[in-house]
Amino acid sequence: MSSSWPDGRLLGPPGASRLVVLTLLALLATLLSVPLAPAAGAATDLARGKAASADSSQSGRGASLANDGDTATRWCAADGGTGHWWQVDLGSAATLTGTEVRWEFARSYGYHVSVSTDGSTWTRVADRTASTSTAQVRSDTFSATARYVRITVTGLAASTWASIADVKVFGTGTGIPPGPGPEPDPALRSRCTGTSPIVCHFDVQPGNHDVTVILGDASAAGVTSVQAEARRTVLPAVSTAAGSYARYSFTLNVRQPEGQPTGQGGTGKPGLDLVFSGTAPKLNGIGLAPASGSVLYLAGDSTVCDQPVAPYTGWGQQLPRYFGQGLSVANYGDSGESSASFLSNSALFPAMRPLIRGGDTVLIQFGHNDKSTTASAFASNLTSLVTQVRSRGGTPVLVTPPVRRLFAADGTLNSTALHVNGVGANLPATTRQVAAAQNAPLIDLTAASEALVERLGPNGSAALYLPELSDNTHFSSNGADEMARLVLQRMRELNLPPVSYLR
Repeated sequence: MSSSWPDGRLLGPPGASRLVVLTLLALLATLLSVPLAPAAGAATDLARGKAASADSSQSGRGASLANDGDTATRWCAADGGTGHWWQVDLGSAATLTGTEVRWEFARSYGYHVSVSTDGSTWTRVADRTASTSTAQVRSDTFSATARYVRITVTGLAASTWASIADVKVFGTGTGIPPGPGPEPDPALRSRCTGTSPIVCHFDVQPGNHDVTVILGDASAAGVTSVQAEARRTVLPAVSTAAGSYARYSFTLNVRQPEGQPTGQGGTGKPGLDLVFSGTAPKLNGIGLAPASGSVLYLAGDSTVCDQPVAPYTGWGQQLPRYFGQGLSVANYGDSGESSASFLSNSALFPAMRPLIRGGDTVLIQFGHNDKSTTASAFASNLTSLVTQVRSRGGTPVLVTPPVRRLFAADGTLNSTALHVNGVGANLPATTRQVAAAQNAPLIDLTAASEALVERLGPNGSAALYLPELSDNTHFSSNGADEMARLVLQRMRELNLPPVSYLR
């Protein structure tokens, strides 16, 4: 058995000494007029899997196939002419030491390598336009700092097209992955203070904003979670190894007051607040830009709202962690609100209604505070909310209220837990009736949470609520997340528009 070059040329038996192998490598490189590739371990291939493009591509031979790590795939230009180019976006500026290009064939290719920091102004760092080498793998060494690398084909052998099976770009860059969302801006990172947690504030106007965060550190491992505004969970704990980075993009709703619309628990600061916590928070960069995507509005009570103080958590606070860029969650839930008070309070539905646009979705959950509302009045209020959301072009979705943790002697939940109120109105049943009458989507959170709580039993379900505070209505962060998952499960089943933005 013998070892070989990737293109099949024999190097010698595996038992040959390291000195002999290195000598053969050097001799072959000299004979072929090919510089040796950067030494293993001295640099990293920064191009693999990064965003690639070309001036043209043959069908089924797209640009991304030249840096996918698979030499059996390739990029090929759309015709057999010269002047075609392939390039890669490394995601951020890096210190580069060279390139390695594997052509489709072991034939003569003329080319040059150019680099750029902005994708517009290019500097040639290697010129092989006059080369007559027929080596399939061609390596060039140089020193440059750049984000973009371009290979331009200037000469071709007969019956040969510009076609590359693999490109490696060697260097010692940050390794920050490219991706959607606004690019990180060092000026934004400089507005963050602290180390654990890291707290950031940005003076932006109310509305929706796209945010990119780069988590990780060049020399230390990290475990980072992200919250926005009034304790909205944006990212659960993300682990990054030393020298590696993770990129996430999402869209956030900014409102003043930033938590509950009526200001209960405090109004916060105007603008956008982000908190990076966890056992070892590591923040490399932040990008920020105005957004114009869809909105998921929440109309509800204290079990939904952005609760200002831990351990209280509304299930609406947990929803943002499940959505990526393009959809913001605008939580207008407010403590103590009934179906009637939400309709009439100027800070609540009257403030939300004019913001709703076509393509937006509104989740409507009431019942906890409709303790003395008759079934007919409750139905009338819900019908009004559905009708008014539709008048703005939005999609109303009725949500029955989650159960309270109140067990009967037989181990099932009692009627109060299931929202049969003081005047005998079965509020979840009324919600279901309105949904049917209005042909509106329904999320039966009462039935779903009832099944969950009864399955866990009096002891197991305690972790969902706050019994240590004698509170069997409001949720812990764990309970809020479980309720959010139940809501999302039904949204998927209904194929509601927001599911297209799920991470």
